[in-house]
Amino acid sequence: MTSHSWLMLDHEAPRYRLPDELRARDPMGGRDCGWVEQMLPFVRRFSRPGDTVFDPFAGFGTTLLAARLEDRLASGCEIDASRIDLIRERLARHGLAHGTTLLHASCDALEDSALPPFDLCLTSVPYFGCRWTGAQAASQLYQSQNYAQHLDGLRNVFHRVRTGLRDGGACIAMVENIRLGERVLPLAFDLARILGSLFAMEEERVLVYPHEGHDSESDAHTDRRHEYALVFRKRRERIDLQTTAALLDALRADGHAFTLFGSFSRWQQDPQGTVPADADIRVDGDPERLDALLRWLREHGFSVTNWGDPVAAPLHLDTYRGRHYFRADRVDANGALIRLDICYEQ
Repeated sequence: MTSHSWLMLDHEAPRYRLPDELRARDPMGGRDCGWVEQMLPFVRRFSRPGDTVFDPFAGFGTTLLAARLEDRLASGCEIDASRIDLIRERLARHGLAHGTTLLHASCDALEDSALPPFDLCLTSVPYFGCRWTGAQAASQLYQSQNYAQHLDGLRNVFHRVRTGLRDGGACIAMVENIRLGERVLPLAFDLARILGSLFAMEEERVLVYPHEGHDSESDAHTDRRHEYALVFRKRRERIDLQTTAALLDALRADGHAFTLFGSFSRWQQDPQGTVPADADIRVDGDPERLDALLRWLREHGFSVTNWGDPVAAPLHLDTYRGRHYFRADRVDANGALIRLDICYEQ
């Protein structure tokens, strides 16, 4: 992979292309099938031979085929049984069915033991607004009834991905913004926000394709001439320790009561120990006091989120019951990060 911020894809090699007879068996005619050439550079750069590459939206096995071609192990989840069969047949035709694990499920529904750890997550996400004509399933994101439901489904899947991804591993998602009628939905940017709540963003690539026109059979239109590859990493981000300590002092001075616990508290007691990635504070769950704290943080330049979603002001705490904590982030002009995790439920 070059050092450029884009990747030019000129054509799809016939030897890797999904065969027409397999494409014809798919409920959507295979129109959402990506290119092996799209995935190969990312497999090569972000994994090593013998690593496991995982695709939570396995689709037609494009990522899995790219992984096996590069001597990686491959695993994937696919909720549609007919596509599971297509993946198996496609890999078998290449003589690469071995070294592949396929799970007929949405990965967020799996127990930890059912999904072994993996070294790279590489996927193209399903698009909102497609006319899914295949088997109905509660977790089939192609049949999401509204955009918020679709984003919730993506969030649930990538939360599970984070659990299975090894520390230091990359999570890479291919995604485009989409047009529904006269409305453009910023799916790429909304997904980046979701992934940013789970991983550290490392880079982005723009994949550029030859233009083949829009597919008139789909309500959701994408500009296939370009696509984003969002590259994130599962790693601990470095926070500014001294600025964070000063912020905690300022909170106390302004009358906000809290208990500091976790890694930042341990680091203050032993500065030679593990460097914390955030400061954890526990506060009273009283809505008025909590709202006052979040308002103070906003006034001091913090963005406040809950599971990646912005928290609206004034706070309606019942909306967030069961989610246990808020996250407050601030990035200063010098790039310094301050991050607080504010626990309000036991």
